[in-house]
This record gives sequence, structure tokens and C-alpha cells, in this order.
Amino acid sequence: MLSQVREICQRFGIPESVFEGLVEVQVQDTVFVATEEVMSFDLVRPMRRGLRFCRMFPRSTKPTTFAMQVLGRSATRNCVDVDETTARQLVNGSQAEIEAGEDVENGFVLIRCRGFVLGTGLYKRPVLKSQIPKYRPVEE
Repeated sequence: MLSQVREICQRFGIPESVFEGLVEVQVQDTVFVATEEVMSFDLVRPMRRGLRFCRMFPRSTKPTTFAMQVLGRSATRNCVDVDETTARQLVNGSQAEIEAGEDVENGFVLIRCRGFVLGTGLYKRPVLKSQIPKYRPVEE
């Protein structure tokens, strides 16, 4: 298991067993996760394969919202539960003042509303800044 994936698993309390049967590939500053079958498909090149799991920065590793929506249900640590009003604010790119429990550390957190993982946020007590990609309406 790549060290960045292990670091995120530890931060969020995600069991490493969630990654059984998956392959992790680092491409520059990004880690992708997918099945062996998806990663071995090379008929069309270049082609991005897998789910963008995280990006690496000089001082931190940021999990992506999309990966956390898929894998974050297994998280047991650094999760912030918000009400519907706060969820709307955060989905729209705002920040909110939250008094999370003592077990929530400063840094990247999972934002949940009614048990659903909305995405990631950056928490520095008491401010939670949304890291959720902004909504873009689909044109019909």
C-alpha cells in the first residue's frame, strides 16, 4: 500500500481491508485507485484510469471528495457531522464555524450530513472550510 493511502486510512480510521483487490498508482502528485482490470486496460492511450484518490502537497496529502464519497463510509475518525443548513453552505463553497468533538483534529476532515459523506473540508478549530468542488448545473 502506498504511504499516502496508508496515511489517509490512519487519519480517517478507514480499515486497510477496504483496499483489498484494488491497485494504487501514483502519477506525479496524484494517487489513483482502481481494480487490477481497470489499471491493466491499455487499448486507448493516454487514458486516465481509476478514481482520483488524493493529491500530494509539500506539507499534506488531500483526499478527494469523490474518493471519500465512495470510501468514506468506512471512516471512524475526523468526521464532522453538520445539519442541512450548514451542509448547503459548505456545498456552495462557503465556510462555517463548527465546534466539533475533541476527537476531531485540525486538518482535513470528512463532512457528513445525515450519514452521507458530502466530501472533504479543512478544519482549523472552529472554522471548517469547504473543499467540496462547486456545483455546476447540467445544461439540458
